[in-house]
Amino acid sequence: MRIKNFLPFFASAAFAGGLMHNTNQSADFVRNFAQDASTTNSAVYYNPAGTAFADDGLYISTHMQTVWQTREIETDKFGDYEGKSFVPVMPSLLVNWHHKNFALSSGFFIIGGGGEAKFHDGLPLIDQFLSGTIQKQAAANPRLSQIMSAYKITDPTKLYEAEFTGKQYVYAWQIGASYRIHEMFSAFLGLRVNYAYNSYEGSMKASDLTLKLNNENLNKMLTKDLLSCEQTGWGFTPIASIGFHYKKFSAGIKYEHNTSIEMENETDQIDDAVAKFLPQFVDGEKSDNDLPAILSIGVSYAWLDWLRTGLGYHHYFDKFADYPQGKDSDLDGDEHEIVFGVEMDVIPQLTISASVQRTMYGLADEYLSDLSFVTNSWSVGGGLAFRFTDYLQAQIGYMETIYEDYNKNDNGVKKTYDRTSHNIAFGLDFKI
Repeated sequence: MRIKNFLPFFASAAFAGGLMHNTNQSADFVRNFAQDASTTNSAVYYNPAGTAFADDGLYISTHMQTVWQTREIETDKFGDYEGKSFVPVMPSLLVNWHHKNFALSSGFFIIGGGGEAKFHDGLPLIDQFLSGTIQKQAAANPRLSQIMSAYKITDPTKLYEAEFTGKQYVYAWQIGASYRIHEMFSAFLGLRVNYAYNSYEGSMKASDLTLKLNNENLNKMLTKDLLSCEQTGWGFTPIASIGFHYKKFSAGIKYEHNTSIEMENETDQIDDAVAKFLPQFVDGEKSDNDLPAILSIGVSYAWLDWLRTGLGYHHYFDKFADYPQGKDSDLDGDEHEIVFGVEMDVIPQLTISASVQRTMYGLADEYLSDLSFVTNSWSVGGGLAFRFTDYLQAQIGYMETIYEDYNKNDNGVKKTYDRTSHNIAFGLDFKI
């Protein structure tokens, strides 16, 4: 059993984007993924140089998302497993102050992670580990061996129930400035400060079958906390962007440098067997948890006064980042994304939109495990924006990600990985 992929699994709790990044940072994105050439207030995150093309004034956007996901693993030996993740509130704040050719922008985001994943029935790898440990104990403990033989217990997983919960958040604050160099060109420089927080809890207890055996020593052996660990770390992201805007056409290029984050453990509880098997969770241990560099390129065009389309490309430099336990070396390549969106003004106050995103990871069997899996996917999104006045707009959007099944053979166990993901976003945009 291998659980060295442990950290990235929870890092992808609520992502729309890379293995480690969360790119769904506004209701604008949820209803229309093609934001890479934006000149509205969503540009604070997606096209920072585009903030220089705004009219003079102060723009404030407060957005909130609700995210729910499942992760499913089907096996030919241990049955099926399902983990659930729910994020009731994932906020974002985007602010831009524009004066003449100059703009100062800032934003608060949950740039990575974003939720809690719970496996109430454990995981195949956990069952492999615990059942193997019990079998070794039975071989060295005649009393335990006699009990298992007497009750014809050939599957040690029937003796216990395991539960695992993990969560990760990467909070980020971004600040930068843009300048319109020419009527059609702008440039941006900025910095994002990132604070990463992880938490992991694991436990097991004697099953109903074991309790019926009425053996106090056996019950005690199978009922215990396995892990209680928190990890924290800091990192800084330099950001550069250039923009172009002329009449009906806009374009943007953004580069985010690799963010180096080193996590340090504060472990309150770790079982001796778990500590030997997962030394990366021992108190005081450190591990890499980078956010990889991103290059995004986008264009948009207004075909008619009421019809606009956008196209974008994203490249995540995963192979150049340092992931936990060296998982970056297990990837076959970097990640690529293509997005397309369309917007239509039904009436001057109301805009409806729809979009599609194709995400392709550089996956390999060595990277995916029960505790760390994401697969190539298609995402669809749509929604509307309503302008009450020139100074107030409301938005609502929904997106769903359809993941492809991934099959692998893990030490003789056939497994199929699958996921589901849904987002609802609400937003208010103000101009002062």
